[in-house]
Amino acid sequence: MAETGLSFGILSAVWAFVGIVLPIIIHFVMAKSPNRGIVQICLILTAVCCYIFWITTFISQLNPLIGPELPSGLIRMIQLEWN
Repeated sequence: MAETGLSFGILSAVWAFVGIVLPIIIHFVMAKSPNRGIVQICLILTAVCCYIFWITTFISQLNPLIGPELPSGLIRMIQLEWN
């Protein structure tokens, strides 16, 4: 379970960096550019969309819809009982 928390924290930090820190850096680097706002919005939207896509996939893998595998003895017993 520690791996789950670690990967969640690392990838959340990466997307927070892309969506929060990079737009602030762009504000100072492209101070006089007319496209500064567009670049900032693109970074923020990219971070939000990628984070939502990633967190949806991450959460769906925590509790998969595929059921547990049955032991072979139980499968044989079911076959004998159902035939």
